[in-house]
Amino acid sequence: MRIFVTVGNALVPFDRLLGWVDEATSALDVPVEGLCQHGPSRVRPRALAPRENLSRAEFEHEMDHADVVVCHAGVGTLSDALRRGHRPIVAPRRAGFGEIVNDHQLEIVAALGQEGRLEVAEDAESLRAALLRYARGEARRGPPRDEDPARLLPVARAIAEGPARARPPLLGKLAMSALAALGPRLDRLRVR
Repeated sequence: MRIFVTVGNALVPFDRLLGWVDEATSALDVPVEGLCQHGPSRVRPRALAPRENLSRAEFEHEMDHADVVVCHAGVGTLSDALRRGHRPIVAPRRAGFGEIVNDHQLEIVAALGQEGRLEVAEDAESLRAALLRYARGEARRGPPRDEDPARLLPVARAIAEGPARARPPLLGKLAMSALAALGPRLDRLRVR
């Protein structure tokens, strides 16, 4: 199984997620390969090739060739994953852990989770269980979607403005629905 892990371009570490990835991939009973874009994080999942940063072309290559994507809840990363047919396994960065300025990523995950566009990793065990679903064929990547990127502009603006506000008002159900529309339908991701 080929895994692409990305923590985005934030200037703060996301060691919590990468620790979960290391623990989860170590506990899998299937061969794992792939890449981890770790940014300034100190943790390096042993099963994946480490890279601090990726060029846009390298990022797209990894997205295109991964069986599963594990990531933070940044709107850019999520939109790329959804457009490429992924149902990413997502851990939102949390303000309480010093991983982000506010908890807007929780709002994104809640909205997209309700739409069935992603899976939420809450700890190493839930991440391992999600990865096992991919390894067993119970979940799989769907076909890429040809969507209009302009549909994401309200969400992108809200996210860009989010750190300056306590609660970004533009991150309502309508904006999240626009982001969710980029992902594959849930029935195309699950093997029946």
